Amino acid sequence: MMRAFKVFVASAATAGLLLVAGLSLARNKGDGLERGFKNPPDAARPRVWWHWTGGNVTREGITKDLEWMQRAGIGGAHMADIGMEGGQVVEDKIEFFTPEWFDAVKHAAAESDRLGLELSIFSSSGWSLTGGPWVKPEQAMKKLVWSETGVEGPMALQRKLPQPPSQPGAFGSLRGLGSDRGGGEKPPDSFYRDSAVIAFRTPPDETWIEDLKPRVTASGGVIDPRLLMDDDPETVAAIVSGPDGDAWVQYEFAQPVRIKAVTLLAPGRGVPFGRIEKSDDGRTFSTVVALPGAVQYRAKGLKTYAFPETTARFIRV
Repeated sequence: MMRAFKVFVASAATAGLLLVAGLSLARNKGDGLERGFKNPPDAARPRVWWHWTGGNVTREGITKDLEWMQRAGIGGAHMADIGMEGGQVVEDKIEFFTPEWFDAVKHAAAESDRLGLELSIFSSSGWSLTGGPWVKPEQAMKKLVWSETGVEGPMALQRKLPQPPSQPGAFGSLRGLGSDRGGGEKPPDSFYRDSAVIAFRTPPDETWIEDLKPRVTASGGVIDPRLLMDDDPETVAAIVSGPDGDAWVQYEFAQPVRIKAVTLLAPGRGVPFGRIEKSDDGRTFSTVVALPGAVQYRAKGLKTYAFPETTARFIRV
């Protein structure tokens, strides 16, 4: 259609013919796009996680699963043997890496070929075979850690910067340990290497929450507010429900503050459910973001909820 309009300036008759041809071409393209939506090519079809949990697998179940995927328009599956319970339970379990297990995988591959599905698999049973005494610390998975040092400039800085925390595990302290909100001694047998030093202007409104000295209250009684503001996952406060059955913790600031994210750490592997609310007077609250709740298998239930920036004096979780 763009070509038709360009020619239209030179000759109205020719342009009219080309315009009709252009409309016909666009219409044909539209028909092809519509056909693609109704019957997408294999490359556009989704692939899904396909968990074999706790050995609860049968040849018949494999066939039924894959036939359902094919009927639903799924393009393939990523099979993952997971050593945990969940879902349906079968009487004769197929344990990982047994001859029966290899036969089941072969059957899944053959059925995938028969149905025109793509099949890929984990290289281990869940995450259990990716570590061991044969893996050296420098070869293992790592986490990015950091420390912060505030300086007044301009100046030539001649001092040793605090080493970021290097505790093993998912997290040590989110903010770090030691002087100036960062650093700490290197634990024995831990792996650490410097990565980068980054200097940037401190945002003019950056403030640590404890420096604002909020008044912290909770539904079930008095709590130590320091435990909720030190960014250390190992320090905890128990929040119990009040007379109405709701459990909450509330931060009251002397002046309205701007917020756009809240980081929560739930016990175990859970993710908090409920809502984050704000208020200007401490009596009437509105929901800022809902916490859906779920089971999470990483980061000790640590999750950050981001939302459009808002201003409030009272923040309640």
